[in-house]
This record gives sequence, structure tokens and C-alpha cells, in this order.
Amino acid sequence: MSGPAGPRPTLDHIVILVSHQTLQTIPDRLQDVLVVAPGGAHADGLTSNKLILLADGVYIEFIAFFDDVDPERRRRHRWGNLKENNIVDWAYTLPHEGGFGAVQQRVADAQAGYTYDDPVAGGRTKPDGTVIRWAVATGRTADGSPSWPGWVPFWCLDRTPRNLRVPYEEHPEQVLHPCGARGVSSVSLAVPWQFLTPLGQVYDAVHNASSSVSVYGIERYWHFGVPSESTEGKHVILLSGTDGASGIRLALQGDGRGRISLELLPGLLLEVE
Repeated sequence: MSGPAGPRPTLDHIVILVSHQTLQTIPDRLQDVLVVAPGGAHADGLTSNKLILLADGVYIEFIAFFDDVDPERRRRHRWGNLKENNIVDWAYTLPHEGGFGAVQQRVADAQAGYTYDDPVAGGRTKPDGTVIRWAVATGRTADGSPSWPGWVPFWCLDRTPRNLRVPYEEHPEQVLHPCGARGVSSVSLAVPWQFLTPLGQVYDAVHNASSSVSVYGIERYWHFGVPSESTEGKHVILLSGTDGASGIRLALQGDGRGRISLELLPGLLLEVE
């Protein structure tokens, strides 16, 4: 596809769902490989988080529902019914929210059975009184249902400077990870075969560019940017079909010491390239 060049989508963060008990133990579990930064409770009173900040400006968010949350409120949440100890979602962003309208229009014009809602305002106030504002936009299928989390990215669009929300440059000690991880290299999505073509059309529209095909011809991929504008790493979204369960895999860019495999949680592995 072709069209006026616009800003390349920027990878914002990766979401990993865990139990509240697991959330409390993650800093100790990962202390030998990754630095876990403190997070906090969200304004909706349902969830809290902890973060892994990366030098490229992307972050990994461990998120958990409070144990005493109302089951019905959890059920209605985007991630409330998903399996814990898994990567469940991921977000793109843009340098300016004003560019999102063009993304919405391209996705709608692709007529692939998906659209994006208008951004919904969010925000919080830091302990020092600093107000942080953003907006979130999620996908929707042709019948009006929310798109399955992780199959298409949601969007986290800053209305105040992003460094207020993600202070990775202000706390350099939090991006010096013992395993050498410096950023995100790739996000790999496996979806049922019948969804591969329409989702490929959505990703073409999101990136305003046709996909490339991997060397083995089994995956399509698109390039993303990162907040730091670093060019280290592959910076690709890979999409493939599967006969089994759908899922999301993450590979981090390392510091050149060689490929290593990390078990973030029981059964949840990621590669550092």
C-alpha cells in the first residue's frame, strides 16, 4: 500500500498479566537478570503494576488485579478473563496524538473487519503533585465487539510529555539490567490461520506500508520505532498463523554478549539477542 508518509508507530509498552501475589515477588525473582522499577495502583482501583524500563524507552508492565476486586468488575475489564503469567497485550504510541486520526482512517479504509475507537482520556497525579494525562484507543471488530487483546495493538497517546509517564532517562540506574537487555528487538504474534489475512491488512494500514516476508516465508513483518529513536535491534512486529493457541512472544536487544534465554515467570520465556 502507499500513501502520504507519516510518523512510524512507536512501540510503547508490553503488558504481562500476573497474580497480585506474583507481582509482589517479581523484584526478588528477577533481581539477577532485570531491574524491576516500582509502579503503583491505577485510578480505577482494580489493578496495580511494576515496570521494567528499557534504555530504548519501551517498558514491560507487570499488571495484577487486586485480590479483593469485585469479580464482575474484573470480568468486564479488557484483561480480566485472560490467563495469568502471560504476555496479554501491547501498545503503540505516536509523537503526537494528532497523527492518530490518520491511523484510524487507514484501518477503516482497509475494510478488514477492524476499526479503532476514538481515544479515551486517562491520567493520574504523581505524589509530588505532577499531573500526567494520556488517552487510550482500542480496536473493535466488525460486529462492535472489542478486538482480542494483543491481536492488534492498543494505543497509549500522551497529552503531557511522555517522560512524565515513563521516566527512563531520569533514572538511568533502572535501565542497567544485569542480563544486558537494552531494548525490544521483536514482538511475535501467532494467530489462527483464518485471521492472518485480515490482520495483515490491519497492520499494513497501521504502518502505512506493506509487509515484508521473513527469510523462511512463514512470517510477515513490519518495522516500528522506539521512543529513544535508537536504531539498535531489529524493531519488527512479526505475524504468523498457527493451528494451536495464539500467543505473543518477546525478544529483547542485548549488549552484544550473545543470545540468552530468560524465564521471567514459570513457563514464560523471552530471548535476549
